[in-house]
Amino acid sequence: MSPAPDSAVPANPAWRYGVYLFPIAPLSTLMSNAAFRLFVRSADAESVGIGLASFAVTVLASWLSYLFAAVVAVALIMDALALRDHPAWNPNPWLAGALGLVHVAGAVLAIPYLFSVPAIGYYVYRRRQRVDGTDDGEYGPAESSNDRLGLE
Repeated sequence: MSPAPDSAVPANPAWRYGVYLFPIAPLSTLMSNAAFRLFVRSADAESVGIGLASFAVTVLASWLSYLFAAVVAVALIMDALALRDHPAWNPNPWLAGALGLVHVAGAVLAIPYLFSVPAIGYYVYRRRQRVDGTDDGEYGPAESSNDRLGLE
């Protein structure tokens, strides 16, 4: 096996799939809050079956929100570190780490999701625009405008 030439574009890291999971944690938090409200209402109505089911959904959804927030935080940091040497885009790993920490804090407080979800959405948008696709909206491998002119 010969080493890759220096001019080759680095591979697209698979950490992006973990970053793409970012909407699941806030949705799981919403589901946990809704199940908790149902649990409180069922306690007032003395409905044991609905109360137990809503309690189980509350606990499961809240733990899933913690899990997915942590997965997204780690994937953000690792994706930013893997893209450090990419010629098309190199995000700041420190900023990605802070954004991941805010996303994990959202699993506890829910208010930080107001900041982290749009910011991670923008990260995913810029990543797909710069690394996965071209600037004219086509989906495909990143290539410079000089390469495109030579191919036509």
